[in-house]
Amino acid sequence: MVDEDCYIGAMRVMFPVLAAMLCVAATTPPPPVLLPYIQEGRFDPGDYGWLKGRFDDASPAEKAASARVGIWLDACLAADGAATRAELRAMGVTSPSLERAYYRDPLCAAVASAPYPLDLRSFARFREAVAAARPVADTYLAAIRTAEEVAGPRSPKLADTLLARPLADQMLRFGLGWGEGVMKDAPPLAPEVKAIVVARLGAELAERDRANTRWLRDIVAEQGWPTISAVGEPASAQAWLLIQHADADPAFQLRALRLMQPLTASGEVSRRNYAYLYDRVIMKLAGKQRYATQLTCENGRCVPLPLEDGKTMPTWRAEAGLEPFAAYLT
Repeated sequence: MVDEDCYIGAMRVMFPVLAAMLCVAATTPPPPVLLPYIQEGRFDPGDYGWLKGRFDDASPAEKAASARVGIWLDACLAADGAATRAELRAMGVTSPSLERAYYRDPLCAAVASAPYPLDLRSFARFREAVAAARPVADTYLAAIRTAEEVAGPRSPKLADTLLARPLADQMLRFGLGWGEGVMKDAPPLAPEVKAIVVARLGAELAERDRANTRWLRDIVAEQGWPTISAVGEPASAQAWLLIQHADADPAFQLRALRLMQPLTASGEVSRRNYAYLYDRVIMKLAGKQRYATQLTCENGRCVPLPLEDGKTMPTWRAEAGLEPFAAYLT
């Protein structure tokens, strides 16, 4: 499955006064250049006119407007990071690293999902790429909505809802890999057109992930974690997939991890799924992982992100039912 983390590097807040100022800034209305693109609280990038200030041929006023968007986004990210750290500290996490920060505010997240990289020499040329990209992105998004209607839950039961819920999640993540992997047969696109299509899908994915997180949070609050005996193994696995992608809410991910941990002993939760979530969550909080499920690329090679204990990692993987690490790399 494709898993694309959309994030911007965290702004570190050094003093409480500055943190308070940034939190206030993040709650102020978006910059005026964005207002025409916001309808009923949702952001539609439209013709991307709000990006014009990033281009070399922009006027000083347009560049100033673009700078205000950047300042607003930085304030959003700082405020969201401060709120997340406060939640985690309340859960007993004394010093969460949170090396990667995620937007909690869906409006900020949508604005941050701008196309990248771009040729910033000519906005007129960029608009031509936008005109080519919009029908492609709109068609793919329409296909997702149709698929959801056709493959919706067979009944109101939680198991059936869980089985159907991640459909858009997966289609959007596949779309981020346009031209590669399962999307290798997608129509070829020029680099700038592809960047715009991926940005549109990324913005929709950010909104879907947040909606799925809100929905799952309500389910867990009412019924506890969806266990294998309660909803079946396939549906329980889909609940894990949704929490795995709830990166904008690390506190909820940690809460789910704590709920799942004792259930692994009784077989009510997949040990493999628990291991994947453990690494994803603890990497955020402590900067290290146990099972080596989280990889990065260095000099063209896949390598694990920092480990709690490299010598014990193979044993931990075996206990979780994971394949040997060498096979995992392959």
